[in-house]
Formats: sequence, C-alpha cells, structure tokens
Amino acid sequence: MNFLLVLVCGLLVGGLPALWAAVRSRVLRRAVLGGRAVGVPAEVARRAEDGAPAVRGDLWLPGRADVPAHFVAEDSAVLAVPRGGRVKDVVPLGAGGFRRQSFVRHGAVVYEVPGTGDVLTITVDRPAVEVVTRALTVRGDTGAGDDGLRTAWWHRVRVPGLAALLLSGAFVLGLVGAHTFGLGREVTAEVTGTKGGMCRVVWQDPWDPSLTRHARVDCYEGEKAGDPLRISARPWPVRGEAADLDVLYVTAFGASVLGVAGAGGVLFASRTGARRLRLLRKHLRSGGGSVPGRAAGRVVVPRWSWAAGAVGLAGLALLTLAYGFGQPVRAEVTAATEYGCAVAWTDPWDGVRRTAEVDCGEEARGDLLEISALPWPLRGEAFDRDFTPFVLGIPTAVALGAALLGVVLRSRRARATRPLVLTAAPPADRDGGTGEVGEVSDTDGTDDTGDVLDRPRLAALARLLHERHALAGGTGKHRPEPDPAAGPWWRSPVLRRVVLASGVAWGALFVLAVTALWSGWWWGTAYQQATGRTERATATVQYLHEEFPLEPWLLPGAVEVRFDARDGRRVVTDVEYGASAPAEGDAVEVEYAVGRPSAARITGDPGLGRGLWASGAVAVAALVRLVWCAVSTGRVLRRLLRAARQGEARDFDYLLLPPSGEEPEDKTFLLVLFEPGASRPTATMDAAPAAASLPPEGTLEIRTLPEAPAFAVAWTAGRPVWPSGPLVLLDDNDNENEGEEGDEEEFLRQYVTTLVPPGVALDVPAARA
Repeated sequence: MNFLLVLVCGLLVGGLPALWAAVRSRVLRRAVLGGRAVGVPAEVARRAEDGAPAVRGDLWLPGRADVPAHFVAEDSAVLAVPRGGRVKDVVPLGAGGFRRQSFVRHGAVVYEVPGTGDVLTITVDRPAVEVVTRALTVRGDTGAGDDGLRTAWWHRVRVPGLAALLLSGAFVLGLVGAHTFGLGREVTAEVTGTKGGMCRVVWQDPWDPSLTRHARVDCYEGEKAGDPLRISARPWPVRGEAADLDVLYVTAFGASVLGVAGAGGVLFASRTGARRLRLLRKHLRSGGGSVPGRAAGRVVVPRWSWAAGAVGLAGLALLTLAYGFGQPVRAEVTAATEYGCAVAWTDPWDGVRRTAEVDCGEEARGDLLEISALPWPLRGEAFDRDFTPFVLGIPTAVALGAALLGVVLRSRRARATRPLVLTAAPPADRDGGTGEVGEVSDTDGTDDTGDVLDRPRLAALARLLHERHALAGGTGKHRPEPDPAAGPWWRSPVLRRVVLASGVAWGALFVLAVTALWSGWWWGTAYQQATGRTERATATVQYLHEEFPLEPWLLPGAVEVRFDARDGRRVVTDVEYGASAPAEGDAVEVEYAVGRPSAARITGDPGLGRGLWASGAVAVAALVRLVWCAVSTGRVLRRLLRAARQGEARDFDYLLLPPSGEEPEDKTFLLVLFEPGASRPTATMDAAPAAASLPPEGTLEIRTLPEAPAFAVAWTAGRPVWPSGPLVLLDDNDNENEGEEGDEEEFLRQYVTTLVPPGVALDVPAARA
C-alpha cells in the first residue's frame, strides 16, 4: 500500500505542472479571443541575420488587431512585430529551448512579417504556441481609446516550469501530511522489533478497537522491542498503515521549503513580466521612441547566482537559528544509530523531555553530549556543537561565494544594447481597403496541388525539413567516416553505435542483471544443498520482509529466521516461502547445508523451487535475446562491409528528408534516390543520423551486392553514408495489373504525406513560374 501511495504521489507531482500548463493555455486563448492582451516569455531571432543569437524577453500580444505585437527584450529594447503575416512553420523543440536546461518543452513559430519578407523565429513554451500563432494571424476585436494592452491581473501571473514542479511537490507533501496527521488518529503503539532504522509496531485500530494493526514506521532514537511509540494511524484509503510523529516535522519542513521556493519563482517571473509591460507602455506613450537600456554600471545578477544565493542564505539562516538563538544543553546519548546518535534532553523553554538524532563521534549509550536545542519553529530538533557547524558552514560559504562571483563576473561584462528595430511597412489591406486585417490563408503564394512524389515537391519538402531540423538543433557536427577498406570496422563511429544499439540487447542485459541480483542467492542456496550434506533445525521467525506485487504467488517471499546449527553456531539468515507467510515469532522447520548454514530453506515449502523456475525462465529468455541480436547484427554488418568494399557502384541524384519530430537525432533520415535527371524516385534508403551533415539535395554513389541488393551503402565526397535500413526499390513489386502502383511507392507516398507539417504549404518553385 505504501508503494501505491508513493506511485500516486509521484504521478501527481509529475502531472500537476502539465495540468497547469493546459489550463494556462486555455485562459490565454480565451483572453486573445476576448480582445485582451497577453504576454508570454519568448525568444526572438531574425532569420535574415545569419548566425545572430536569439534574444530573450517577453512577447506582448495586444487585444486589438490594428496594434502590432511587441517584443520587449531583456536589455529593454523593443521590437514591433506587425500582425497579419503568415506562419510558415511551427517546429516542436525538446527541453532546453531557452538555452538553458529545463524540462519544459518549447515550440518555434517561424513567422513571415508582412510587407518586408523578413522572417522571425519566435520560441515560446509549448502551450503558448497556439496562442501566439492565433494572435499573429487571426483577426481580433478592435477597440478605441486604448493601446490594446488591457489585461486582467491573473493573466500577469506566471508560473515557470520549475516553479510549477516545486509547487506541485509542496502541494502533494502538504496533502499527505494533512491526510496522515490531520485526519489520522494519534495512538500509542508497541515496538515488536527493529531493523535498519525501521520499527515494527502493533496497535489497536482507533476506529475499530477489535482490530489489531501491524506496520513499519521510521524510528531513529534507539527504540527496542517492548518500548511504547507514539504514531499516527492513517485513515482510509490506507487503513492499517502508520507514520512516526517525527515525520510531521520533516513533511512540514519539506512542504514549506518547496512552497517558498516555488512561490519565489512565481513572484520573480510575474514581477519581470510586469516590469517589461511598464517599459512597453512607456515606449508606446513616447510615440515609439527608444527605451533606455541598462546602464553600464548596473549590477547584474544572473539566475544561477539567485539560486546559489538562496541556498547560501537558507544555510546562513539555519546556522543563525541553531547556534545564535538555540540553547546549549547537555543531552544523554540513548543509542548509536546508523547516521549518528539518538539523544534525549529536557527542553530549556518548557521542561518537556525531547528526543532527536544528531551527529556524533565515538560516544556510546549513556554518555553526555553538548547539543544546541533549536527554538521555534523547529522546537524538538537539535544539532551537535562540534561537527554540524562545519558540515553546514562549508556549503553555505561556497554557495554565498558562488552567488557573489556570478554578480561580479556578469556586472563586469559589457552588455551592449542591441536595438531590435524592425522597419516594416504596415500590412497590406486584404479586404479591399477597409483597413481591417482579414484572416491569412496558409496557402498564400504556394502551390499545394499535385503528387507528393513529384521531384519539385519533394525538393521543397526536403528544404523545409532541413530548416526545421537545423532549427531544432539536429545539425550537430559529426566525425568524418573513415574508409572501411583502409581499416577495421570499429574505427567507424556510426558502425560502433549501430553495434551497441542493435547488436547488444540492452533491455535483455538489464533484465539478466536484475534477475541475477534478485535470484542469485536462491541459486546459491540450491547449489549448496544439492552438492553437500543437509541438516534440519527449528528456527524462529524474526522479521517479515515487505512483499512486492509478485510475491508470494509467483516469486517467493522472504523472512529472516534465527536457528542454532548442529555445530553450535547461531545462524541468522533469510529463507523463502511460497505458501502462507509465517508471522514474526513463529517457529518453522528449516533445512540447511552443513558446510554453509546460511543456505537454508523451509522444509517442504515450494518457494525456493518456484523462484528457481521463474528466474531461470527469465534468464534463458534474456540470454536467447542477447545471442539472437548479436548473431543477426553480425550478419548484417558483414554484408554491409562487403557492399562498401566490393559492391557494384551506380550514380543517383538524391533528396535528404530529415525527421519532422521534436527529437530529430533519434528519428529516421530518408534518402530518396532518383535516376539522373528523372522526375520520379527510383529507390529509398534509411540513413544514419550522421547524414544530417549532407545538403538537402545532390548526387551520390550507391554500392550494392549483386546477390543481395537490399544491402547498400551510399558514398559521397569519398566517404560512406551508412544506412540504418535496407535499400528499397520502388519499382520492384509483383503487381497483377500492369500500371498498378506498387506497395512500396504507396508506402512512400503515405510517409511523405505525414512529414508535411500540418497547416504548412510547400513553396514549390515550379508553381511560381
């Protein structure tokens, strides 16, 4: 049940930010349709300026269609973006689209400014893509007497992705704490056993006193069997589970830290958006004049300095609270724990006996240790006064130093203001000179008719996908491929990746490793008992391990038992069970190997045999998968190397179709091959991601084996382009009716159709003649 609770909490933490993003997107879309302004964080790059980096800032979309959109950069420069243009493409991007690591995904809107032909690439968070495209191309309400920047206060609240994740974690922690300690009942339980910082406890159900409950709770203060322990019995739907009352402090502290950090991120982002809106209004009131940029001597605080400073200040506050306002007291060491010492002391404020765990050295039970008792709001917690100050002080000093270093470095760097002035003519009237901007057709200036396999249309698609692939960051540099005839195959980076990806079944290898770790001791027990002499003894069950979902009906469960061997040795070991689980304290008969008494099993229980059958079947399946992948990949690799070294060569024209997805490096590149001068494709071949360095169209050489033409290697500029799939001849089809289109050509047509981005028309040169 605890496993299911953790799973549900994890799903909530991961799903709540996505839910907020969806709700935020609908709110902004309704605002745009209702004639209200919205502002979204964005990056803008001018495609006309080759190699110019993108500029980060806010894109404000006024509610009035006759007012252009405005981009306010971080350096206070303002770029007017006339509306009524054409969205040429929308490119989905992966994480980190704002030149920083982030789990939020983004989209790039390629917008053609009307009147000038300039192209802007506007990168925004994925939920805002539809809002931006609609506001730039769809007619909105017109108003009078305002600047079109009317917006409600809730539209100015921004929740960045990291802040949404932190707030989701705080919400879930608070929900769990309220359910456990608010709706739960505080009861006194009896400790029946301890192991590894966990206590096995028993108590009477506070809702039904006739029921006796058993559970495990955290305990780090030296409890032993028979001690009373105050716990919180959890209500429905986890009746029967419990939590130690000390967990309340941890839950409250974690929820508070996450909530404050998330709220700080929301406040910072919202304040930045409000400041940029004020700058934009000042710019518009001044008649479009320039807005002053940052002063040269202004202190600049980068975001990572804010983060390091927050960590450093939090550590400094904790040190001040603990050793500045805390009271030094002498505490008694009650037990040595896994992470330190459990201590007990009398509260210096109200005289209540307190217990906690602190760092310690060589102290033993009964020794006195000087600690610092923390005041409100951490009453009941304590730190030792020798070791912990250094543990907290060193990272605090490092964090504060890093924050100061970031401020110094960024403030000394010259940041010249780049004016993003777009001298664009107003959008041309599309309604006969009425002055209103109508909806823009997605097919203006393009030809979207004809067969998708015609060479001009495929060439236009190749150019479009090549631009999308470059925009998505998929044109990274690749090492040149060595000549396969001049050395061994493993010199090729592509072939090494192919062998590691296809020749090694990593999933099967992982399954085999997990199976070995999980069931290795079962096989060791079976081997020891099968090869040596065994004896029987009566054992006492000391600890019942938690069951996983597959236990004990498919895989055996495990209990810890203690027994005395015939030679007088006391043995504590784990044994398997496949029938009903024995209770702690029960006596069971075990059979053990004389040479190694820890190799034991419950006499007559089917658990060990069941585990051997289940784990053996999984291991055999994994080994078969490993061998099959290695053999099949070796066969393909040998044929490819023969084709590259000794194959027959033919020249072809080609078009390279990069993938159209948001992670292009993991998708397929398609080489469409033409006979020289032909208008229809002859063959296709999937290529490795290294083909991204090729131009979108050109000429290459194909080397094939006469007896196996599907195994082909492309050559260009004296280097191989290794395939990731076989060569497919489009006219190699057995058709009953002459002239009927082949299956492979129809599959290619369907695939190419899926590559055309929705709502984007192809610029076919032949249609402009």
